[in-house]
Amino acid sequence: MISNFSQNTQLILHKYLEALMNVQIIEEHSLFSNDELETSDSKKLRIWSIHADNSGSEENKAFIKDISNQVKDLDLLLASPSLGTGVDICDYHFDVVFGAFHAVSQSATECVQALHRYRPNVPLHIWVAPRPPFGYQETIPRKIKESILEINQMTAFLISNDPETRKRGAEKDWALDAYCQIEADRNESINNLRDDLKTLLEDMAYNITTIEVESDTAVKTMLSDAGKYLDATHRLAVANADLISSTEYLARQTKEYLDPEEIVECEKYRIQRDYGMPVTEELVKQDAGGQLISRLILLESLIAPAAGEIIDPKTGLKYPAPPKIVVEKDHRERDNLPLCIDWHNYSSKWLAYHALGFPKLLMRLLAGEEISATDPDLLKMNEIALASKTHIKTILNLTIRPDCQKQPLWLMGVLLDRVGLKTALRKKGKRGAQITYRSLDLQSLYFALEVLQYREQQRKEKAQRERERQAKAAAHQARMQSLYGIAPPPPPTVSTSPPKKGIDKLGAELDTKNHPSLLVDSDAENILQNLQPCLDLLYGITDLGLDVLKEIIKELLGNRKIALNLLQGLLSEGRSFLVWMGI
Repeated sequence: MISNFSQNTQLILHKYLEALMNVQIIEEHSLFSNDELETSDSKKLRIWSIHADNSGSEENKAFIKDISNQVKDLDLLLASPSLGTGVDICDYHFDVVFGAFHAVSQSATECVQALHRYRPNVPLHIWVAPRPPFGYQETIPRKIKESILEINQMTAFLISNDPETRKRGAEKDWALDAYCQIEADRNESINNLRDDLKTLLEDMAYNITTIEVESDTAVKTMLSDAGKYLDATHRLAVANADLISSTEYLARQTKEYLDPEEIVECEKYRIQRDYGMPVTEELVKQDAGGQLISRLILLESLIAPAAGEIIDPKTGLKYPAPPKIVVEKDHRERDNLPLCIDWHNYSSKWLAYHALGFPKLLMRLLAGEEISATDPDLLKMNEIALASKTHIKTILNLTIRPDCQKQPLWLMGVLLDRVGLKTALRKKGKRGAQITYRSLDLQSLYFALEVLQYREQQRKEKAQRERERQAKAAAHQARMQSLYGIAPPPPPTVSTSPPKKGIDKLGAELDTKNHPSLLVDSDAENILQNLQPCLDLLYGITDLGLDVLKEIIKELLGNRKIALNLLQGLLSEGRSFLVWMGI
């Protein structure tokens, strides 16, 4: 039996089979009963798995090189799209081929290619998602091209490049047109994957039998439990992995394949570097493979103040200028990625959030305000989103629901999730006439503030190290000149890249009169100032709880036995409350 699944499905099934067929059983932690796991040697499945994380290993390279002979010792071969082409199994061995396609990355042609890596004519059992899980994509080449160029042009304008000359990279017209055509065909196939794949198989003379069945709840539960069990094992492995240096981490990023131990060591280093706190199982779970830190970086950019105003000379319209931390990312991409289709256009996304009015609503929530469904700013944001839903989908990849104005809090919840924050619900008013209010969840807020403060401290330390390096270089040059009369070298001309055409310096079109943040090296002070109301609120809550705790302990000091039991309980949690409270 050979199975070709999308990577996520293949990994979940592989996890389930590993848990189900594991020979070594720890009874107190076993997910399944002994009756389920007990099997004779003759019944043990021989399984081989190939996916993106292990396809570069020496074992899998040797396996793929002689795959026709290697599979003869297997009962089941699991393969992700990483084995979609370039491999043939010509000899008969497996009785059936299974395929599960989620309409995410593979077109119908690629699905057929994957299904026929096994050449003998055997039954195919195929499941296809009814619709793309992340929404339908554009299928007209002209519109795809227009969208790419318009967003690139807007970003170039926001980062003070010439919008006309810097909206394109090094690619030729024919190359961009070909890319848009291929992307449109691919999107059309993925949007209609069920029908497209069925048509292709019918053209290949397959007899198609469509079956609609209810999902097997028991199997679904077992697969879910197996995935959770092994996910917990992975989190534990990351938390207990050895610490590596930054040099070792960078060296491993250039390797084609990493051992499982090296993978968890690299993940632990990345998490500790990104969050600046001890790596625990809970932190690994929150990080979710780097998703949370990406959201917090977006939060950081949205609470940073605009760097002045940019005036469009053609229309006279005024736009807020993105902060330095956003502009620098766009400049780095344009300096290092020659093709415009690889640019992320962070400044345009930043402007889209500002056009919605989300940063204003976010700052109110950070200041401790509660938002109801009738809030004017919230209603205005939903109105703008509905009127600009096409642009929002293109720039932010966010589908605006037609009924968003009937449920105004939905959009705010989605956007807050994108910046790594959660909300808490509270109802006010008399019974039968209560109004729902939402405010920021204190736990997620406090965590986000800790991370942002750590990132700001890292930037300051990096700037300080750069200043020290420059000071040492200047002192060394002065010493050389005083001792040997060696004049400082002229500024480099050959090794420095020439200025790029079409890049305008900040001038009359950028109003910086009322925005002194452009005069400093970073947006640090302004970000911290925006966060100060939120920090004051958290500190006030902490101080209030501390005062209450002090009063309780003072009341209990009259009963020495009760007081000692309470203090021992507090100290058993590893917290030095006595020192903390000055008792």
